Amino acid sequence: MLTRFSTSDPAEAAHVFETAYGRSVRLAAVPTGLPLRHDRWSTGAFCIDDISISLDLRVQAEPLGYVLLAAPRRGCFGHRCDGVDELIGPGEVGVLYQPDLPGSSWSSDLDVTSVLLDLSLFDQVARVDPDRPLTPLRFASFRSVCADAQWRWRQTVRYAESVIAAGGAPGASPLVLGGLGRLLAAATLAAFPSNAVVADRPCDRADAHAGTLRRAIAFIESAAGTDIGLVDIARAAATTPRAVQLAFRSQLGTTPLAYLRRVRLDLARRDLTRAVPGDGVSVAAIAARWGFADPRRFAARYLATYGELPGRTLRR
Repeated sequence: MLTRFSTSDPAEAAHVFETAYGRSVRLAAVPTGLPLRHDRWSTGAFCIDDISISLDLRVQAEPLGYVLLAAPRRGCFGHRCDGVDELIGPGEVGVLYQPDLPGSSWSSDLDVTSVLLDLSLFDQVARVDPDRPLTPLRFASFRSVCADAQWRWRQTVRYAESVIAAGGAPGASPLVLGGLGRLLAAATLAAFPSNAVVADRPCDRADAHAGTLRRAIAFIESAAGTDIGLVDIARAAATTPRAVQLAFRSQLGTTPLAYLRRVRLDLARRDLTRAVPGDGVSVAAIAARWGFADPRRFAARYLATYGELPGRTLRR
């Protein structure tokens, strides 16, 4: 869902920020002109905000309970949390606070993209034990590990923006939105060091056997039409996410999520084959139904797998 708000009233601007971020905001030094524009794409588990604010912003934040990242295009964003001070400038990306700790931030004449990620998304991509939630999530640094990881994070956000901005069936598909949320969480963990990344354990390798693979495949094939991720597959296989990954890699030369995509691709082909001419079914709608957000990428994967474009299957 897209919401847009703009105001030249500082009191209204403060209310917008309190509503959007759930924290106390103090604004000062209001210049002439329009001080605030706030556009938000919200999907429930994550939000992408595009903000332009031409006044001084001071924030005192209680623990947010979610992960907040900022990528300024103009102006600088300073913040303090857990005794650490950081300044994020144009072209940079930073995590603003530890999710479970208070903090403060300040900026002036800021144009920024911010991303809010529910902690459940990190549970879904980084939980070591499917029966023990990842708590508390802590970042070892508010800065990205390298420029390349930062670039990949930005590309992931742009991709998510393009998908949800498209609207229609792709924007509404639970499989598409669930996959996008986990993709953003995974990109964040790859870009910012945290306690969510752990080394392989002996028990993971011991559990990477044929029985684990068999249970995981059975679950994937029965639940492919629902919004499932790696943790769900691991729970169904009665083992850890890492053990499931190792089992697929060692015995099939692939990953659990790649196997899930292939199963969904087969199901999309089934629907294309069964479609009746004139019933209004489109390739994009069927692709979205099975979790493929971009019709062009879907078509390329379909062509590589089946030797024909999905449109041809539909027409036939």
